[in-house]
Amino acid sequence: MNAHDQDFNEESEKLAGKTLTLTDLGFRCKEGAPTNIKLCEKGSWNERMIIETAFSMLTVVCRMKKLFHRVSDYIEAHLAYTMTMFNGLLALYHELHPDVPEPKMSIAEFSL
Repeated sequence: MNAHDQDFNEESEKLAGKTLTLTDLGFRCKEGAPTNIKLCEKGSWNERMIIETAFSMLTVVCRMKKLFHRVSDYIEAHLAYTMTMFNGLLALYHELHPDVPEPKMSIAEFSL
């Protein structure tokens, strides 16, 4: 938020050799991207979109962007129940649809 994509490159360098980060072309810079950043052209590495969809659902359903002004205990509790909900819904989806190899990213199916 309120920061350029390239500001993340410095943080990413600290994790070189431990992680691989899939990014859009906004992370390019003239000095070059860190070795663990994979710049993805539009339409390539679509696995990235699964993560984007999950973050979008967590933002809308769980109000994850509203945590910045809370105390640390509240943030930890909010993250814990959010991950529990997410993992529970994913397990429930696999139980209801055992023959579907790739889960559909939707919480709407489970809404009350």
